[in-house]
Amino acid sequence: MKLANRLLLFSVGLIGVLMVVIVYLVEVRLYHRIRDERIAELSREARLVAAQWSGGSDPEALVRVASATLDGRVTLIDATGTIVADAELGGIPSGRVGTRARRPEVARAREASVGVGVGETSSGSGEELYVAVREPVGIARVAVNTGSLSHIFKQGRNDVLIAGVIALILASLLASLYARYVSKPIIELRDMARSLAEKDYKLKMPAYAPGEIGELAESLEELSVRLEALERVQREFVANVSHELRTPLTIAGGFALTLSKGDPPLEKRQAFAKSILANTRRMQRIVEALLDLSKVESGGWAPRLEQIELSSVVSEVLEDLQDTYNDKYVEVVEEIAPDASVISADRIAARQILGNLVQNALRHTSSGRITIFSEAAEMGTWVGVSDTGEGISPEHLPRIFDRFYRVDSARSRESGGTGLGLAVVKHMIEAHGGRATAESSPGRGTTMRVFFPARAARLRLTPAHGAAVAT
Repeated sequence: MKLANRLLLFSVGLIGVLMVVIVYLVEVRLYHRIRDERIAELSREARLVAAQWSGGSDPEALVRVASATLDGRVTLIDATGTIVADAELGGIPSGRVGTRARRPEVARAREASVGVGVGETSSGSGEELYVAVREPVGIARVAVNTGSLSHIFKQGRNDVLIAGVIALILASLLASLYARYVSKPIIELRDMARSLAEKDYKLKMPAYAPGEIGELAESLEELSVRLEALERVQREFVANVSHELRTPLTIAGGFALTLSKGDPPLEKRQAFAKSILANTRRMQRIVEALLDLSKVESGGWAPRLEQIELSSVVSEVLEDLQDTYNDKYVEVVEEIAPDASVISADRIAARQILGNLVQNALRHTSSGRITIFSEAAEMGTWVGVSDTGEGISPEHLPRIFDRFYRVDSARSRESGGTGLGLAVVKHMIEAHGGRATAESSPGRGTTMRVFFPARAARLRLTPAHGAAVAT
């Protein structure tokens, strides 16, 4: 059943229940209240009649005048229970004078001063309400037809029912309009969710959605934006990985095919083998970098923090890269500040971060100087690598930490770059609760820094957009 119909049925049911409650209140509580007030009024009138009887008035004349005045039946009964005078509506004698009064209200009046009873009229035209009061001279009883009370309540019940039907109609109309007003944005959100499931991001949130529905719409639209961005990144990622792996696979496959079809000279076989080995290692580096990124972004890796001497990490990195910078006219200098010689970090991650930064500097510095330095900061330590290489144009700086982004793709591939080193640096330092920055100008070199907080929070990365969240 649609939401609009459910809301309509709920409103109609609620009005129906309220009508039943109101009718009950009118029928039971209000009826008894007015009846009690009528009994009290008849009691006062009976006492007035008894007072006049005690004053020596003629009983027959008294009941005729009283019954005509009160528009009811007045009866006077002596102490022995004998009817002394009795007149019906309009003062007409009932013909029961001298008989015994045996009704229950008379018996109650003898015992408790006041007695109340209900019985049929002598003509059988309806019910009468009897109220009898005991006085020293005897018992005075007044009775009135309850038809007027029944008529009042019947009219009240009809008025309530009519008002209820009108309210039900109006409530149905208003509930129908409100249900459409509420259900319209929900239906649009449902369609939007279905579109997202089908990877269609064209539908946007409703123009207006009230309260929590509006908050849900905003969350769904934000999710749509993130999913669209994630899918775009995924497409780009797959395309980049395919492109990066295709070249070394093609080269290695081509040389392997040549070796399998013939027996080239030793020198060519060695050259082919070196090329196959180099491209295989390149693919291995790409896969390892992708695995590192995947572990960090999926939240499956968190840094194991410890206090680390920077100089020991620098020594390990330079030892690993010694062959690389020895082949170039590059001087590598270490400038670790005394007040910034210890960082709070995961040792393996710190080594990988610094190693990637140094490798990047070596890749883009054919001759000159590379400096590994540290600087103390208020909340932690900056560790950086600066070079005197070719530099980076300003338009490229914002994207150098993106996956597979290269300032000079051809030259980077020739030098063995995977396009993932700086992306790994960015994600690992963010997992430490820090950040990475880059400064450069063409022809003057590049400086890259990473910030290690003094008390690094263990963070996880949300896969949707790579943002760091404290844990």
